[in-house]
Amino acid sequence: MEYLIENMTTQLRWIKNCQILSPGHAADGAIKKYPNQGWINPYFANFAATAMLEAPVNYPLVKRYLNWYLRHLENNGTILDYHYDDQLLFKTAGPDSEDSYAGTYLSLASSYHYRTGQTDWVRKNLPRLKKIAGVIINLMDRDGLTFALAGYHVKYLMDNCEAYRGLKDFANLLHSIGDQDAAVYQSKAGAIAAGIEKMLWNPRTRCYHASKTGWFRNRIRLRKFYPDAACQVFPVLYGLLKPGSKRADSLYNLFNNFQPDWVIIKPPDFPWMLLGYYACLHGDFKRALEKIKQANKVYIEPQSGNWYCAEAAFYVLTCVKLIMSK
Repeated sequence: MEYLIENMTTQLRWIKNCQILSPGHAADGAIKKYPNQGWINPYFANFAATAMLEAPVNYPLVKRYLNWYLRHLENNGTILDYHYDDQLLFKTAGPDSEDSYAGTYLSLASSYHYRTGQTDWVRKNLPRLKKIAGVIINLMDRDGLTFALAGYHVKYLMDNCEAYRGLKDFANLLHSIGDQDAAVYQSKAGAIAAGIEKMLWNPRTRCYHASKTGWFRNRIRLRKFYPDAACQVFPVLYGLLKPGSKRADSLYNLFNNFQPDWVIIKPPDFPWMLLGYYACLHGDFKRALEKIKQANKVYIEPQSGNWYCAEAAFYVLTCVKLIMSK
């Protein structure tokens, strides 16, 4: 227990060191990928801020990040990647996706409201939050699935799981404050879930296609870690499947059969700490703890460059699950 608490606290401190704190400046609140570099990928930062919510002392810092994101929205509700130099001058780059950025931000905003009870913040920013939710809706195709980008018409299982959860969390948030639009976003979340089931689930192979482009769905090869095997994790991770259900357990067993070395991933690969969290959801605390120890040994202690804010976030969230299991 002490081992987990100590390491979780260390990683929360590391994430906090990724945040720019410059009151009054437009950059204030941004969460960088690394403490000593200037790139902000809002998708990764959303996870970092989610992990920060595990310590109430960080609530004001999470609010500063939430506000940074809102200040930097494009006119259509999307957001770019940013890079700040030492003088906090910036340049931008196009986002890796638009549906996932929006979905994970909405989930973060909902978690912030749940943890803090800051209804005033939600009401004040409701128009912009709805604009972000509109990004997902505008990316939805007739089959219910979202395109990754308005200009890139590929529908990914991972992105759609995140977009589904973002709209569902946002609908629940709106319902909690009595906003009449809650049903609209709940319906759209349901449409994405239905699209995932109809278009990406393969009843013959009993697993999911990683993506769909037009009528083409990728061939499923579970010995290929990314994206074929890794994407099977996301329906449970984002609440489309309940851990313990027949399909969820079958997918977990398949993943472990085809990717038995996920616990001992090491550089130059990224650590994929979300797999530790995924294992916890299935009650596999033994392998989740092994994942934490492996991360300490081959990423954190050697200060690997593949250790960045989103990996640290899932490390923290895995520690929380392990501590709660004790």
